[in-house]
Amino acid sequence: MAGRALRLAGWVLKHLIRAIWLSAMVLTPLFGFWLASSLAAYSNASQWLSLLLGLALFPLVPVGWELISVWRRSRQQPPGKHYLTRIDRLVLRTLIVNGVFLAVMLYFSRATAFRALGQRGDWMLDGHDGEVATSVRRVLLGIADQLDGKQLAEEEHFGDSDAAPDPSTIKDDTTSQPIKPGEVTPPKTAIGWPLPDAADDKVITMPEVATTSIAAVGTYMKDTFPDKKQRVKAIHDFVALRLTYDERALEAILKRDHANVPPQTAQAVFAAKTGVCEGYARLMTAIGEAANVEIKYVTGYIRDASRRVAIGTDASVKAALEGYGHAWNAVLLDGEWFLIDTTWDDPTGADKPVRSTYLFTPPKLFAYDHLPEDPAWQLVMKPISEGDFARLPMMSPEIGRFGLVLEAPTRSQVSASGSVEITFANPHGAQLLASARRDGGSGSEIQCKAASAAGKTTVTCELPRGEFEVRMFAAPAGVRAGRYGYIGTILVNSR
Repeated sequence: MAGRALRLAGWVLKHLIRAIWLSAMVLTPLFGFWLASSLAAYSNASQWLSLLLGLALFPLVPVGWELISVWRRSRQQPPGKHYLTRIDRLVLRTLIVNGVFLAVMLYFSRATAFRALGQRGDWMLDGHDGEVATSVRRVLLGIADQLDGKQLAEEEHFGDSDAAPDPSTIKDDTTSQPIKPGEVTPPKTAIGWPLPDAADDKVITMPEVATTSIAAVGTYMKDTFPDKKQRVKAIHDFVALRLTYDERALEAILKRDHANVPPQTAQAVFAAKTGVCEGYARLMTAIGEAANVEIKYVTGYIRDASRRVAIGTDASVKAALEGYGHAWNAVLLDGEWFLIDTTWDDPTGADKPVRSTYLFTPPKLFAYDHLPEDPAWQLVMKPISEGDFARLPMMSPEIGRFGLVLEAPTRSQVSASGSVEITFANPHGAQLLASARRDGGSGSEIQCKAASAAGKTTVTCELPRGEFEVRMFAAPAGVRAGRYGYIGTILVNSR
């Protein structure tokens, strides 16, 4: 009885191994074709090339190799002896051919290859949104995310975040507010976002004695601004006005020349009056402590379509879709956490005011361009993954100022045949402008058309063949010309 059981187990094991061995002959070329076709979709190349490559990976090259081998052996005297069956030889040749292809691809462009899977691994489902398509898309992109999983973690970062809040304390994240009939100005969030951009006069005219140290600044803020929300805005404005962004330090960081990066402690940047994002965020935390406000330090990654940072690796090929290191803050007010990025609210010129876009920004809007290392700092009930972050449309939280909601496309990069449509829910009648330019900035701009009806606005761009950036701008209803603000970018592969 025991002998029969062992024989049965051996038979099952033998056939299981055989099934795995034969499956490898099918799955390996399929993965190679998926990778090649996703790269083609990502780079706006012809899918015919990836199809021919897929056919070469199997069956053309492996079968051709086997036929040549059989012919050569037939000419030998006596004929050469085979040690494997024909099917086993075919499986082995398929694995060798595909293994060499994948090794070459991953050696020369690992980050781009896996990012292409994450971005366009579902290219074959373009235009399909049914239940089956959604399930298949979820599986494909889930596999891509696992392959690409830690790519962001390998980028430059600025230390570790402070301890995140208990998830049970996070309130349901929502940016929607009731709309009153005929309402032109979108309602503000519960905390008043967006706040006025202009810095408080009491910050601009701070007495010199109040700026001699971090402790002195904190004392002044605590005494001058009894309301903690206004106190946090004052700290935010003070840091943005006192510090100038250190571009030379950023260059050194990107080159990994850390010996030439000035210290980014709160004391160091306060004294030098310059710093990178880490310095801004640490100074916010230090002044908050001195002013009796709980401000935490948060690290993570950002996307920025207007600043494509080249770091010398293939991960910078599509830098607008990549994450790179950044630091910002979160503040606790009346038992609720809010997000702040003073660095991105810092004016880039002396004639420009401090912004408030990244002060108490609703978490769903903040997530368009900020991804914390610790998911709990997303401050939402269901945090998004790195893959979700990379696939999000490259919008700015500014879109929330106009009450606009992007409905389609829902991805940062899309394919189109000559024209692309971008649809917004626009209940407050905001005005939109858009233009397209070849990715990389070459060539003249192509003006797009915006048409509004029934609370929606559709932007339509007629595009020739190539890769394009469609940049979009908005203004409140009835605003004067020249007062439009940037709200986001969609990358389009036009075929």
